[in-house]
Amino acid sequence: MEAGTLISLGVVGLLAVMYVNAARGRYALSRRLADLPALRRELNALNRALIAAEKRFAAMIETVFDPVLVVDVSNVQPRVVALNAASREAFKVGPSPLGETVMNVTRQHEIDLLVSRIAAGQEIPENQLQFNERTFRVRGTLISDGDRAFVIIVLQDISELLRLTRARRDMVANFSHDLRTPISSIRLLVESLQMNLGKNPERDRKQIDKLASEADSLQHMTQELIDLSMIESGKAIMRLVPTPLADVLDKVISIMDTQIDQKRIHITRTIPPNFTVLVDPEQLKRVIANVVHNAVKFTPTEGEITLTALREGEMARLCISDSGPGIPPHERARIFERFYQVDPARTGGAGSSNRGGTGLGLAIAKHIVEAHGGKIWAEAGAQGGACICLTVPLAEEMPSPR
Repeated sequence: MEAGTLISLGVVGLLAVMYVNAARGRYALSRRLADLPALRRELNALNRALIAAEKRFAAMIETVFDPVLVVDVSNVQPRVVALNAASREAFKVGPSPLGETVMNVTRQHEIDLLVSRIAAGQEIPENQLQFNERTFRVRGTLISDGDRAFVIIVLQDISELLRLTRARRDMVANFSHDLRTPISSIRLLVESLQMNLGKNPERDRKQIDKLASEADSLQHMTQELIDLSMIESGKAIMRLVPTPLADVLDKVISIMDTQIDQKRIHITRTIPPNFTVLVDPEQLKRVIANVVHNAVKFTPTEGEITLTALREGEMARLCISDSGPGIPPHERARIFERFYQVDPARTGGAGSSNRGGTGLGLAIAKHIVEAHGGKIWAEAGAQGGACICLTVPLAEEMPSPR
C-alpha cells in the first residue's frame, strides 16, 4: 500500500510538471505580439498541447484508486484545478468543483492548512485525518516551475487496515484470556490430585471429571480455530442436498432440550409445509445450533424463542428471535467478527462452557452461510430482544402463499 501511494505521487507529479511547462509557454507567448501569424500558430499549437496535457493528466489521476487533489498555489488564494473520482466520493462533491478553494471542496481545515504549509516550502510529516467515518493517511508534495506552482495531495484510506489491526489486537487479548481460564483450572486440579490422590476416591473422580471438561473446552477452542481456518481458506467441503428445514430444526432443539427445559423457555416455530432447502445438513445444523444456543443462554427464565421461516425469492429466510435484552444497534454487524464478544452469552459457540465461548461461533456461522450463497445478520427482535436472520437457497420451487 505504501509503494502504491509513492507511485501515485510520482506519476501525478510527472504529469503536473508537463502541465506546468505547457501552461508557462502559453502565458509567455500570450504576452508577446499575438497578432503575428507565426506566433499565433505557435500559440495555437501550445494551446493544443496544453489541452492534450490536461486531458492526459485528468485521465491519469482518474486511474488512481486513492483520492488525489491538485491545487494551484500560484496566486494568493489557492484553487483546486484537478481531482479524481475517488476524491469526489471522499469529499462528497459534484463533478465540477474546479476553481473552488480547498476549503470549499474538502470542508477540511486540516487539508487547507496542509496545502498552505506545503506551498510555503515547509517539511510536512505524514498526517492522519478522519472524516466521513473514514481514516486517511495524507501526503503531499510541491511541484513548481517559474510562474506556476501546484500542491498535489494524495489520501490513502486506511480505515480497513486500522479495523483489522484492532481486530487482531482484540483477538490476541480475548483468546489469551479464554485459554488462560481452562489452563489455570487444569493446573489447580492436577496439583490437587498430586497431593491428595487416593485419599478420597469420590473427590478424585469429580476432579478427574472436571479435568476432562476443561480438556474438552480446550479441544473445542482449537477445533473452532481449525474449522474457521478451513472455511475461510475454502478448503471446507459443502455437500449440498435437498433437506427439509423442519428436520434440521428438530435436531437442533433436541440437542438443546436440557437447557431449554431448565430455563422453562417456550419455543415457537413457524415453518411452511414441505419447506426444503439446498444445504449441507450438518453445516446448517451447526449454524442454527450456534444461534439457538446463544438465544437460550441470553433468554431469561420462562422467556420465549421464536423460529420463523419464509420464502424470499429463490432463498429461504430463517429468523431466530429471543426475549432477552437484545444487541445494541452499533454492535450488530461486529458480532460476526472473529473473537468479538458483546456479551459472553451472546457469542459463545454451541457446546461451549458457561464462560461464554471463544467468540468464533458466529464468525464460523457467517462463513458457512456465505458458502451456501446466503447471508446472516442481526436486527431488533419483535419481542424486544435479539433477532438473528439468515438466508440459504431453496431446493425447489415453493408454493406461493395464498
